[in-house]
Amino acid sequence: MRNKLSNLILKEFHFLKNITTLKDSIVCSIEINEGFIVPYNTFYDTVLRKTKNYKDEFAINNEEESLLLLHFNDLNKLIGHLCLKLDQNKNQILFNNINISHNQSNVIESVIDWANNLFLIDDITLPENDIKTIIGFSKKNNVGDKMILTAGPSIGVREKTYSADATVNGWNNQWNKYLSQFEKEFAEYIGVKYAIATSSCTGAMHIALSALDIKKGDEVIVPDITWVSTANAVMLVGATPIFADVDLDTWTIDPKSVESLINEKTKAIMPVHLYGHPAKMDEIMSLAKKYNLKIIEDAAPSIGAEFNEQKTGSFGDFSAFSFQGAKLLVTGEGGMLCTNDEDLYKRAFKIWDQGRVPGTFWIEELSSKYKMANIQAAIGLGQLQRNDLMVNKKRTINEWYYSRLKDVKGIRFFKESQFVKSICWMSCILLGEESNITRDEFCKKLKDLNVDTRPVFPTISQYPYWIKKQKEQPISKFISDRAINLPSGVCLSQNEINYVCDQIIKILGE
Repeated sequence: MRNKLSNLILKEFHFLKNITTLKDSIVCSIEINEGFIVPYNTFYDTVLRKTKNYKDEFAINNEEESLLLLHFNDLNKLIGHLCLKLDQNKNQILFNNINISHNQSNVIESVIDWANNLFLIDDITLPENDIKTIIGFSKKNNVGDKMILTAGPSIGVREKTYSADATVNGWNNQWNKYLSQFEKEFAEYIGVKYAIATSSCTGAMHIALSALDIKKGDEVIVPDITWVSTANAVMLVGATPIFADVDLDTWTIDPKSVESLINEKTKAIMPVHLYGHPAKMDEIMSLAKKYNLKIIEDAAPSIGAEFNEQKTGSFGDFSAFSFQGAKLLVTGEGGMLCTNDEDLYKRAFKIWDQGRVPGTFWIEELSSKYKMANIQAAIGLGQLQRNDLMVNKKRTINEWYYSRLKDVKGIRFFKESQFVKSICWMSCILLGEESNITRDEFCKKLKDLNVDTRPVFPTISQYPYWIKKQKEQPISKFISDRAINLPSGVCLSQNEINYVCDQIIKILGE
């Protein structure tokens, strides 16, 4: 029976089986220091001699579960190889049949980093007999020698292959090949009828507000803790953002605070699934129905999150997602606008494309351009097809933090509510009032120890350019003064998380 890792490798590489030439094999390979990684069966079938001796030499039991590193010199001459093989009894990757003509420890280190990033594992074994031929090999620097960053994506071979194809072939009548496929699969993943890929999440929210005819004189309720684009989008259509408080446990918008702010000018609520944790959508939807309000979900960092087994982004009249470079699913910059309403989709689509009548050059109204590039969509499609894997890794990272820090005095841990599934885009802690250090001092000490952190967003109600001035919401202020985003990059190892926890415990114990 295939183990989890075996199935993962098959999933990552099955789409490359149609490669028929060495050139195609290299184009679709993963380039690392002085070499390439290709699916073993592809290279074997297209390049290497199909002899019994050669096949026996590699002792491949299942070619689909093996990958080959080809190592070249400066003259592009093949001078060695590494065969990567799955251990069927353990959840790990083995280096097998190392044959490199000189010291190339950097090549092996590159392969280890590649495997960590692609498969999100760090259990890699080097065979003792073969490794003796590689002089001075050192697996990795000690944890903590380099900065452990707050965020960082996982880019796999699928993303590289799709984007390479889009770069070469994605023009003229192929200009939207990956764009349309990305939109289709994203809508299916979220559980909505329509999705439009945009240049940013901010742009997606701007389209949504415009399509709902929200304008000057209207008010839209947003949480006091969010990235500023939530409220900026409201301002861009001429409406006024009104800032609601958040819940102390989840840091998402508090329905009681929302209801207290509703008046005759209120037209919509924009709940934010902050840091990948779903807002209380049952209560928010009830308020919308009670007061006849529209709902625009700012689902920017929450792709894959669920409330009552329903994906975030599938509740409101519209929802908007972000693929900015620090998010879980990345396209560099970019976003997605989703809806279940056909009329709203048609209205949004026209706004998205300069006010154009679809399929013509006739412009019916003043608008702008919010399109995502086909090359970006190619990366996004590859990311989407790996999203569940990345969500699981994010949740695992959060569990590692929780298991080490849950009982540490002076820390309040970010809680996952009942009936929700957070993607834990950011693992977060809040320094309690009993801690003997400020948040900024705490972050500086961690920075000195090569641990990168970010303060949670400030209360955005205090920015100077809002039309309507409001006092800071009390819980929002408490959180914004004390909360911290910990290193949460999807490729982080448990050893790195343990190092971060050790430093936190040490600092709080001083």
